[in-house]
Amino acid sequence: MLRITSVWLLLALLSVSAAAQTAPAACGCRQDFEQMRQLIATNYAGYRDKVTPATQPRLDSLTALVRARTDTVRAANCGVVLYQWLTFFRDGHLALRNDQVPTVDSVAIRARYAATERLPWTRASFRAYLDDPTRPKQPLEGIWRDAGNDYAVGIAQAPDGRYQGFVLRADSLWWMPGQVKFTFRAPSAAAPGQATYYMRNHEAQPRAVVLAADGQLDMQGTSWYRTYPRPARLPTVPAPFSFRMLDDTTALYRIASFDGQYRPRIDSLTKAHAADLRHTRLLILDLRGNGGGSDGSYRSLTPYLYTQPVREVGAALLSTPDNNRKYSGTLYPDMSWLEKRYFARLQRRLNAHVGELVPQRRNGQRTSLRRQSHQHPEVARVAVLQNRNCASTTEQFLLEARQSRKTTLFGENSAGVLDYANMQFQPLSCYRLTLGWATSRSFRLDQQEGIDGVGIAPAVRLNPQAPDAVEQVRAWYRRK
Repeated sequence: MLRITSVWLLLALLSVSAAAQTAPAACGCRQDFEQMRQLIATNYAGYRDKVTPATQPRLDSLTALVRARTDTVRAANCGVVLYQWLTFFRDGHLALRNDQVPTVDSVAIRARYAATERLPWTRASFRAYLDDPTRPKQPLEGIWRDAGNDYAVGIAQAPDGRYQGFVLRADSLWWMPGQVKFTFRAPSAAAPGQATYYMRNHEAQPRAVVLAADGQLDMQGTSWYRTYPRPARLPTVPAPFSFRMLDDTTALYRIASFDGQYRPRIDSLTKAHAADLRHTRLLILDLRGNGGGSDGSYRSLTPYLYTQPVREVGAALLSTPDNNRKYSGTLYPDMSWLEKRYFARLQRRLNAHVGELVPQRRNGQRTSLRRQSHQHPEVARVAVLQNRNCASTTEQFLLEARQSRKTTLFGENSAGVLDYANMQFQPLSCYRLTLGWATSRSFRLDQQEGIDGVGIAPAVRLNPQAPDAVEQVRAWYRRK
């Protein structure tokens, strides 16, 4: 099944300046809301499942609330309000994107947060304090940075015993040197500490704090690493697409996305390392963070996993004029002529059954067995690394991979965003917002095998606090 895009969640709906977004005089957020409701009710493949007599009153209540807000919301915040309505459906394949180019009023932003609590330290004065042997230090005091290296902070203990993280380096727009980014009580072996963490817009969030390792603080999704004194080991960020031999018979293949635009890159990388793969006994596929894309992007990998016929569960496509347009023309320039012919025929069949859920397979089969003549038995074992950010097409790959007798899934549950898929997109009429929705419904739902909101469980769960997941996988095989 082709999935045109990876999971596309709410991105950049809150703009910096309302002046960047304008609309014709007759347009407004209310008009975009009503258009969005109509598009979803008509075209979203999950609408009939999720809007029932039991759930309709809740949706009606939310609709009234959002509609009222659209009459008063500023243009810049329209997308945020509209997205609230989409959350009713709890589907990662419903999306709303802001296509405006925001303008930044740097003077206004700095003025807005000028009263944020500050500490008098500078990098030089704090470094001098850390280097002064006559002044006692607390265990967590030092200079720290976040995993993305967007911030450098000093952590110092306040008179009341709390630690305060203050900015040494940031973007000098939303955050300025000296401003307090977070405060926390030190964690212990028995319990995490409690922090007040300030987001980019200075909104306060309560967070638990864990000392994950010497020199590493985890604050519920944000990790900080000490850089001075006693620098901590920083996590290595792998290249998005890479292949390397870890030893004579173990290969690590990193694939960050199955988006259709990367299909030639994946195919060429697999082909370029065919000789290495012939000598590989353990192939580790690192798919962590791979949000999906197109099924065709992983087809060059499947011969290395195949051991037996693969059970595939099909889907039905909701046929509407808006949905069927996605099969017009060439979806991807690298698509084979057989694929182009297939989608042209599929569009003709869909157009003949508008308003119906049409099985994607022409014979109407809900399940089938896919056999593959091209195999690579020399690759004796395949490990697939997954995490909670593996979604959509990547989950389809996981469903197929786990049927291989030589493949083992490692990590944590995947995202659980696959039952409704094959996204279509359309811009809304007034503000520069683009709506996306799922056009297909998996037959897994009729077999009580749905994965949305649950995800695909790995066969082997890995310790998320351990520094090297790849080494955990290799250690597991050594114990076998």
